Formats: sequence, structure tokens, C-alpha cells
Amino acid sequence: MLPPLFKKIIQFFDNFPEIGPRQAWRLFFWFVKQDKKFKETFLESLKALIENLNFCKYCNFPIINDEICEICKDPKRNKSTLCIVARETDLITIENLKKYRGVYYVIGGLLLPFEEKEYVKENLIKLKKRFEEDKNIKEVILALPFTKEAEPLKKEVIKIVEKFNVKIRGLKKGIPTGGEIEFIDPETLKEALEL
Repeated sequence: MLPPLFKKIIQFFDNFPEIGPRQAWRLFFWFVKQDKKFKETFLESLKALIENLNFCKYCNFPIINDEICEICKDPKRNKSTLCIVARETDLITIENLKKYRGVYYVIGGLLLPFEEKEYVKENLIKLKKRFEEDKNIKEVILALPFTKEAEPLKKEVIKIVEKFNVKIRGLKKGIPTGGEIEFIDPETLKEALEL
């Protein structure tokens, strides 16, 4: 019933995290109903993103046309404290509190059996390299999800960090078991980070 091109595009939407087949159909049919100018602007923006996308060489946060993100460039940030997060959305959530003044490292996901793990494994190797090259880091805050799915990643990160004589601390009380950083309310997260 659907033309092959429709199916192909719907499949792209279906590959997005937490988007199932029905939501993929809805996204597709919503998109095709938008005016031509909207679709052209969207495609131009997507093309510019693809052509100019880079990742910060220190923290892995996505950036455009640069090697280092604004946070890692900022001379006012405390470079001795490194907050390790699983996802980019976790960094944004903590940064929106406007209280944490250290720097970050984004792993880019979890070590889940049903997900592509190569990207995460590469970033764990880069994390080790960062500690080897940056002797200014004195403290690590593990801001990883409080879920059983995050445990394998947490163990890997601790194994790497422990070799470098750096103080490691996790988030304090207040984060519920099963809690994802990006969904924790700001006051609870501030207390958990001791900000």
C-alpha cells in the first residue's frame, strides 16, 4: 500500500530511540503535510548539520565547525572536576541548573546488550586517554543513571578512573533507583550533586 520511498523514510524514523512503528508513521505523515518552505528549511539544516558536525575532542559533546566545545574552552570552568554522564541530554540537564562549574565527559550511551556498543566502547578508550593526557583532573563525579542497565557502564568507568589516583564520587541521596538524570527534578539534582 505504501510506496517504497515512504517505507524507507518511515524506517528511518522507526530507528530513532523510543520511537515505535506507529510514532514513526505519525512523524512521517506530519512531515509530509508541512508546507514546502518548512521542508526545505529542515533539509537545509539537516544537510548543514551533516556537513559541519564534529565532537568536542575533550568531552565528546556534538559541536559545529570547531574542535572544542564552549564549556571546555571556558577559562572560568574548574578543570580539576570532571562530571561523567551517559548521554548528551544528561549534560544539558546538569548545565541548565547553572550551578556546576566543572567540565564534562559524555560516554554517549550505555553498555546495553541490545544496542550498538562500539561507539560507547570507543568513548571509554578515549576516556582513558583523557586521564593519561590531562593530569589536572583531581575529582570525578559519576552522574550516571541509577538503573541496573547502567551498572555495566558504571563498573567500566570506575575501572578506568581508579588507575589514575583520582577521587571518585557518585550522586548523593535523592536520586531514586531507576532514575534517569535528564528526568530528575532540578532541586533533587542540585542536592544530589551537592551544588
